[in-house]
Amino acid sequence: MIKRNFFERITFALKDTEKLKKPIVVKQASDIKLRDLQNKLYATKDDRIQHNISKDIQLWQLGAKGENNVLFELKNSYLPLHILHDIKIASEENKAQLDFVVLTRKFILVIEVKNYYGNIKINDKDEFIRKVYRNKHLQFEEGFYSPIRQVQRQAIILENVLKQHEIINKTPIKHVVVFTNPKTILDMKEASTEVRQIVLRADQLVSYITKELQQKSPVHFLDNKMQEISNGILSHHQEETFLHKDDTIDHKLLEETLETDIKDVQAPVRTLNHSELEEALRSYRKQQANKANLKAFHIFSNQTLEQLLQHRPITLAELKAIHGIGDNKVNAFGEELISIIQRYSCR
Repeated sequence: MIKRNFFERITFALKDTEKLKKPIVVKQASDIKLRDLQNKLYATKDDRIQHNISKDIQLWQLGAKGENNVLFELKNSYLPLHILHDIKIASEENKAQLDFVVLTRKFILVIEVKNYYGNIKINDKDEFIRKVYRNKHLQFEEGFYSPIRQVQRQAIILENVLKQHEIINKTPIKHVVVFTNPKTILDMKEASTEVRQIVLRADQLVSYITKELQQKSPVHFLDNKMQEISNGILSHHQEETFLHKDDTIDHKLLEETLETDIKDVQAPVRTLNHSELEEALRSYRKQQANKANLKAFHIFSNQTLEQLLQHRPITLAELKAIHGIGDNKVNAFGEELISIIQRYSCR
């Protein structure tokens, strides 16, 4: 953090502006773990090891799919936000991996994303219970560690680091838990008011932020100050994978989600979205071709279109594996393609 004397702070404030009107992604999620798993998969010929690694890759992709749902909502919020995706931070002996840190003009928001299968009930003690049904019959129910406690801990660690290094002083740090699996039903009728306010579905996130921005705050950041705080957060991000998302609890629930999704996803649902997605991709291809005064197949071919529809990549790494999509095209419109695919794959 830049240290300034009184007059420098006044000058900095006077030169600041409030021109930012839409979100910017300051940091994207790392795919280091995915690349590491892929390298291990290619390096072994043992069928059992390949099976286990392939499953780990699927689990990583499932978690990434939930986070991309949230990223899509944030990027299309039309709010002045700084979005930092996948932040790893440490305070003394405490470490935390934060799915999202979102900087607004009035507060910082820490978002914990859950892409679990099954109906989630929060009882009158604010305990989380997951119920899994097969053919309308309850198969089992179980309690699991409160994701609210998890995100509270993350917010505390972030706040300690930022205040210790004088990046913030009186900036409020809020936190929410966002469930992204479209099949999940949230039952919060018995939950406390406080819990009901911070446990959301993905499509409720922007409304939450908008509402909170209407509340009073001890701060109001202009553009340069927002950039300075974002840089401060990034300066304490530790990219090395000292902590993974696949801790024992998350790994178990995501594994069950993966198995259930494979068994229960019905073809009619995917067929419905398939035609909508194809139409959206064709429309996007035509728009890009018109802008560049090119033929549509120069943007991507019909063969590439078919692969996009079949594989539905949700990360830049997955997109690069599609025939006809190289680094130049990923840089040119990779994020937009992923957003389109995410929009029509998660209804």
